[in-house]
Amino acid sequence: MIDLEVSIYPEYVALFGLRLPESAVIATAVVLLLVLGLVALNLFYIRRRFTAKPKGLQNLLELMVESLYNFAKGHVGDCAEFAAPFALTFMCYVFFTTFIEIFGLPPATEDLNCTIALGLCSFIMVNFTALKFRGLRGRLKNLASPSAVVFPIKVLTDCIAPFSMGIRLFANVLVGGVIMQLVYAVLPILLPAAVSSYFNVLHVGIQTFVFGLLFLTYTGEAVE
Repeated sequence: MIDLEVSIYPEYVALFGLRLPESAVIATAVVLLLVLGLVALNLFYIRRRFTAKPKGLQNLLELMVESLYNFAKGHVGDCAEFAAPFALTFMCYVFFTTFIEIFGLPPATEDLNCTIALGLCSFIMVNFTALKFRGLRGRLKNLASPSAVVFPIKVLTDCIAPFSMGIRLFANVLVGGVIMQLVYAVLPILLPAAVSSYFNVLHVGIQTFVFGLLFLTYTGEAVE
């Protein structure tokens, strides 16, 4: 008999006399660590060792940035230089706030509030990008294309999209956690660590890619 504990309700922790959502505390800690790490990378490596002829880590970083830019350009065209950094930000957030599960910490993306907030942030950036590059008239024309009859349908679709993204991410992370509980229940001794590590990297990588892809896809449709 396998006893699984699954809940869609957020956990709370007491911190500085306040009752805070566990996901918010974990996400804040992860973001602060990322910011400190990027600042340190910029101060002690990028400013001192970046050269006109890239090599080593510089080669890898430039390859990653160029690959993401080309990937974004294929979806949003001339808006890629503006949209790609936001896509990378969303992807880094999803990856690192979920990947911490490998260290025994609950991923922030297992909280529906977190994933819905991510979806709403992507919705804001999609429309901000569209207004920046196409203007209000262009955005309205896009929503009314190919006929004014579809305008309310497209508006409704756009409003549903962030909730769809948030619920999809939440459900996939939750299911991933259930699968890992099953693995630990069936294989309490045999290969749990190896299976967990492999599954975390693969599963989290897929969710990160899909969220970034959806953001760029919706942005591409908005600026079409």
